Amino acid sequence: MFITKNRRPFLLFVLLVISLGSFLISITLNILRHDLLQVNEPLHSSLEAFGGMAAVSMALLLLQLHKDAHRKKREYYLLAMGFFMMGILDTCHAVSTFGYGFILLRSLAGFFSGCWFAMVWLPGMYSYIESKKSMPWLTVCISLVTGVLILKYREYFPLMIQDGNFTPFAIIINLVSGVLTFSAAVYFFREFLRTSETESFLFTCMLLLLSLSGLEFPVSVAWSEDWWFWHVQRCLAYTVVFYYMFKTYLRVSEELKKSNEMLEKRIADRTAELTDEVAERKRYGKERDEVILELKDALGQIKVLTGLLPTCAACKKIRDTEGQWVQMETYIQAHSDARFTHGICPGCAKELYPDIYDKLFQSKGA
Repeated sequence: MFITKNRRPFLLFVLLVISLGSFLISITLNILRHDLLQVNEPLHSSLEAFGGMAAVSMALLLLQLHKDAHRKKREYYLLAMGFFMMGILDTCHAVSTFGYGFILLRSLAGFFSGCWFAMVWLPGMYSYIESKKSMPWLTVCISLVTGVLILKYREYFPLMIQDGNFTPFAIIINLVSGVLTFSAAVYFFREFLRTSETESFLFTCMLLLLSLSGLEFPVSVAWSEDWWFWHVQRCLAYTVVFYYMFKTYLRVSEELKKSNEMLEKRIADRTAELTDEVAERKRYGKERDEVILELKDALGQIKVLTGLLPTCAACKKIRDTEGQWVQMETYIQAHSDARFTHGICPGCAKELYPDIYDKLFQSKGA
C-alpha cells in the first residue's frame, strides 16, 4: 500500500512528533518523578509477556508474507528473525523475577534483535542467511536455550543492577542495541522517502520507538515512571504495526484466494475448450475415414464393369461416357484390371490363312 505525496509532509511531521515526544516525555518523567518508584512485578510481567507474544506473532506474520512471491522482501525475513529472538527472550524476561538474569534477558533481547534489524543494510548477508532453510528453527532454538539457561542458572549470570542503578555493562549493551535498531529505522525511513510505502513508514515508527527505549536506558531507573513509559511505548509500537500487518496479511490472503479461484475457473474453461476441440477432431477424423472408405469403394467400383455397355454389332467397338467409340480392349483395360494379349484361334486362322493353316495342321497330324 502506498502513501500519496500530498500526505508525506504530514506523516513526516507525525514521525517527528513521535520521536521528540517520546524523548521529551521520558526526560521529563526522569527529571520530575525520578524518585517515584512503582514496583509492580505482575503488571511488568503482563506487559513483557504481551510484548513477547506480539513480537513472535509479528515474526510469524512477516515470514508468511515473505513466502509470497509478489511481496517477497529481504527486510521481512531479517525483521522476522529479530522479532523471534526478541519475543522469546522477552517472554523469558516476563516470567523471571527481579534480580539475577532479569535485566540480562531484556538486554539480550534488544541486542540480538538489533543485530538482525541492522542487517537490512547488508544484502549479501541476507542472501547467505536466507539460503539456510533451517535458519528460523535455529534462531528459535538458540533463543529458547539461552532463555532457559539464564532462568535455570540465573545466579551464574551478572546481576546488571546495583543499588538501584544499572551497571556499565547493562548500559553499554542497551546503548549498542539502541544504535543498531536506530540504524534499521534510518534504513526504513530512507525506503519510505524512496517508495512512499505504508509498511516502510510504520516500520520506521516502530523501530524508532524500540531504539529510543534502548537509548533512554542509561538515564532510567528500574520501576521509575520513565522506565514504565518505555515499556508501554514498546507495547503500543508492537500493537499498531502488528494490527496493520495482520490486515495486510488478510488482504493478501483474500487476493490470493480470488486469484486461485480465477485460475481454477480459467483452467476449467480451458479444459472444457480442449475437450470440445478433441471431440471435434475425433468427429472430423471419423468423417474423414468414412469419406476415404467411400472413395476407395467408388474407386474400386469404377474399375468394375457393370450394367449395359453400348457395343457396335459389326466392329464390336464400345461407346464410352464421352460418346467416343473405342476398341473393346481399350475400354475394358480402362475400366478394369484386365490386360490383353493377342493371338489367333484355329477357326480364324483357317478362315484367314487357309494355306498356312492346312500346312501347319497337316504337319502336326503327320
